[in-house]
Amino acid sequence: MKKGFSLIELMIVIAIMAILATIAYPSYIDHVRKTKRAEAQAELLDLASKIQRYKVANFTFLKEDDEPITLEDIGESANLKIPRTGEALYNIQLSEVTEKSWILSAIPIDNTIQQLDGGLVMNHRGEKCWVKEQTNCVPSEATNWH
Repeated sequence: MKKGFSLIELMIVIAIMAILATIAYPSYIDHVRKTKRAEAQAELLDLASKIQRYKVANFTFLKEDDEPITLEDIGESANLKIPRTGEALYNIQLSEVTEKSWILSAIPIDNTIQQLDGGLVMNHRGEKCWVKEQTNCVPSEATNWH
């Protein structure tokens, strides 16, 4: 009786492993994208609460000189990226700031795992939107991050 594996047995095992890897890898990447998107959503909610605290303290989203507030005015970096440590996946933008409204966006950075995942947008009313493979959308009562 011979000990060990034959070449055919070894090739069958390799073929099975290749098939499993072909199925598992895309699922893994999709899971990582969803996890990173959820982290970005949590960061946007945190930033939104800081923006709202600014309004509670100042009764407006504008500075004393009537200029719109920036990320720096709520204690953040002007070039904020998410996640804050490790590889940056999203650029954060605070835009369309008026006395009573604002838009907060997380735009995926090119050449990262999130590049084709889509941007996240939130407004002063807590309305959110996300569209896969698009960097911009308009939040409304009918849209969400799902």
